Amino acid sequence: MDINLGLFSERLRRLLAGEEGTLPDAAKEEIQNLHTEIEVVTSWLRDYDYDLAWLLMQIGAAAEDQIHSTDLKAIMKEINRFAYESEKVIDTFIIPTITEQQKSGSRSKEIRDALLGLQSKIIDIKQWMQQIEHIPFDIIDVFKLYKAEARKSPAFLCFFKFFKTEASSFKKRDNDIVGLDDKMEELLDHLIEGPPQLSVVAVLDSVGLDKTAFAAEAYNSNYVKHYFDCQAWVPVSILYQPDSLLDNIIKFLMPSSKLSEVMEDRDYEMRKIIHLHGYLMSKRYLIVLDDVWTNDVWEFIQEILPDNLNGSRVLTTVSNIEILTSFQLENGQHIRLDLVPAGGPLRVTYEGWPFLILYHGSLSLEENREKILAEPFGDQVLTYSKFPLYFKLCGLYLSVFPLHSEISARQLYQLWIAEGFVRDNSEATAEEILEELIDRGFIQVKRRKASGTIKTCSFSSLVWPTILAVACTVEFIYAPVMDPQGKSRKRVRRFCANVNLGELDSFDRLDSYLHSFLYLSPESDHLNPRDSMKICKMFKFLRVLDLGSLFLDQYPAGIENLSRLRYLKLNIPSLKSLPSSLLSNLLNLYTLDMPSSYIDHTADDIWKLNKLRHLNFGLITLPAHPGKYCSSLENLNFISALHPRCCTPDILGRLPKLGSLQICGDLNYYQSLLSKSLHGLSCLESLKLVNESKMPRLSKIVLFENQFPPSLTHLSFSNTDLIDDPMPTLQKLPYLQVLKLKQNSYSGRKLACGSDGFPKLKVLHLKSMLWLEEWTMGNEAMPKLECLVVNPCAYLKRLPEHLWCMKNFKKLELWWPQPELRQKMRDFEDTERYDIQIYPFGM
Repeated sequence: MDINLGLFSERLRRLLAGEEGTLPDAAKEEIQNLHTEIEVVTSWLRDYDYDLAWLLMQIGAAAEDQIHSTDLKAIMKEINRFAYESEKVIDTFIIPTITEQQKSGSRSKEIRDALLGLQSKIIDIKQWMQQIEHIPFDIIDVFKLYKAEARKSPAFLCFFKFFKTEASSFKKRDNDIVGLDDKMEELLDHLIEGPPQLSVVAVLDSVGLDKTAFAAEAYNSNYVKHYFDCQAWVPVSILYQPDSLLDNIIKFLMPSSKLSEVMEDRDYEMRKIIHLHGYLMSKRYLIVLDDVWTNDVWEFIQEILPDNLNGSRVLTTVSNIEILTSFQLENGQHIRLDLVPAGGPLRVTYEGWPFLILYHGSLSLEENREKILAEPFGDQVLTYSKFPLYFKLCGLYLSVFPLHSEISARQLYQLWIAEGFVRDNSEATAEEILEELIDRGFIQVKRRKASGTIKTCSFSSLVWPTILAVACTVEFIYAPVMDPQGKSRKRVRRFCANVNLGELDSFDRLDSYLHSFLYLSPESDHLNPRDSMKICKMFKFLRVLDLGSLFLDQYPAGIENLSRLRYLKLNIPSLKSLPSSLLSNLLNLYTLDMPSSYIDHTADDIWKLNKLRHLNFGLITLPAHPGKYCSSLENLNFISALHPRCCTPDILGRLPKLGSLQICGDLNYYQSLLSKSLHGLSCLESLKLVNESKMPRLSKIVLFENQFPPSLTHLSFSNTDLIDDPMPTLQKLPYLQVLKLKQNSYSGRKLACGSDGFPKLKVLHLKSMLWLEEWTMGNEAMPKLECLVVNPCAYLKRLPEHLWCMKNFKKLELWWPQPELRQKMRDFEDTERYDIQIYPFGM
């Protein structure tokens, strides 16, 4: 693949555009010439789409001995080597001259010679490419050959499914999942109404149904949440390890207050099982095991889970259907895959343990597999090779995340931007890329925000192995889980550990020119200060440093010398200040992410970080602007969470592009300050106000006229205990789409929405308004409303009649409704038009 050369070409474009600083005169012309030559080569590579597609097939299927493309493989290796050496030249000669304001005169000959050497190499590659012939075979016949092999190996099947990326087919798949109401009701019945003994419900994949998404919908159902005392969603995967499975079940099921005691028995499995049994003994529990490949899982689960005869369940998704042949029917015969019926449950046992198999395909299980293999894959492989560079880069970058992880869309956007994959460094553009990846089937939406935008996403075990294999093979990343021997780490720019801390043992053998160091495992552990210091000392060219969930006692020694950093994420709960020694040299930061740190003092140097876009802390206090020697944070778009005492007109006035802001603290004490400063944030779209008053019941927070900027589209209140009805003030916001009045945000008994109020509002959440009795609404209010959540509504006797006149209104969720209101919902005639949910106990 041409991704490494394409990415380097994009970097040269940014250099020439001045996005990384002003180039020295000695380098401008030579870099322009080099960029031109590279663009010629990348354009020529587009003529080899079929050939590159075949190389990808060989990578995914590990079948290099069948048909060779020696010349193209050799030249692609040479191109990767060239891209690697070229990056080193830029990092070694050009960037220090820009960032350290060195005089280039003394090094001009050295810089020129290095760049001329690169030009000579790329010209040689051009001449070599002119002599290459296309692979002499009929690629369609070869695809047929690989389809035949796919019948013998799950790895081949995984690879082929990776390339089923036509948007229409996946949109149809999503629509099919949404329409599975009857099947979902059946699954919920089996979970809730089944036998008292502990039993397993196994869901199989089929065309039009994603087993993981199907199981997740049931897991997140409010009926399930109310029926079971505790739940756990545990990914298993093809990399199944009993110890990790046990630890994950304990972590997800048991409260954090008990975890430290249990997990101290790190090497004593039996003690952990005893702790788990003791905790579950009196509870009805649900455990979801996603992506099971081997029968060993059932045997282990039988050992560690108690059967309390109270309706506890295990819900599992099965990826390797071959393991079903070990199950027995009620007559004692073993299952044959061609006899697994389409639709309806199949009751079986495994070593005496009751199982219920749900397969919802329209064909038999064997025919379903044949249909998957019979789909035309060649077009999809060629389509992938023709994808734009940004799509290839962002798609392969998903390989840095662990299998089955729930990926934060916001984090993904920040990483893509820091890596240089998004041309305009815009989150809006990154969101478009993610939506396209979803449409093409690379990734699935896990959760959406109330506004409909993506909150988290994930991808299945059928996609992940191939993405990771391709990314490692083309030297895009190095991941120990795919290459324990370290054969692929010589020329990679990105290192990712996504299993456990042990993967960091060999990082000292990585290339010192590493650009990205990521620890994205869900497992938390303590990072030795010596190791964190070693990372900063060894990899001085880092742009991305994400130590994820690893606990640090303080920020790593030497981190201030990583002047090229664009993305920094650290987990330091004890950190209380951001000193000048940390900030003064990190002038290229785009993202500073320390969600567990509560900062009460920040050095003035933060005002020098004029490239900063994303600031995420448990709480942060910004200093007053020091004066003319510092610029404004002109690119800062996101802050969470800001102390209210920082919300002065002077500080907020120097954040001209701020689009998302969370303010957390004693809002009652600072309400006068907030009433004067928020309105000036002309780009602000999302605002969350969280009151943490020392005496919340004595708060007297009042909303003032014109307090909020008219640009707001999302507004949220928590613990504000507003005395006056907030609707008359908020209904005047012209672009407000989502309004969430969360826990204890309003303590009054009446809400009144006037006519023409909330012209754009689509989503309204009214939560923990314990005393709300009356809600009135003018005839023309909320004309765009689509979704309403009231939780609880114990005293609310009726909903505004105007709700049922709204054309777009379709979803209503009521919690603990007053009997009179519940009866009105039961008597409501037009239930087919609306999605009405009443919790608990239903209608």
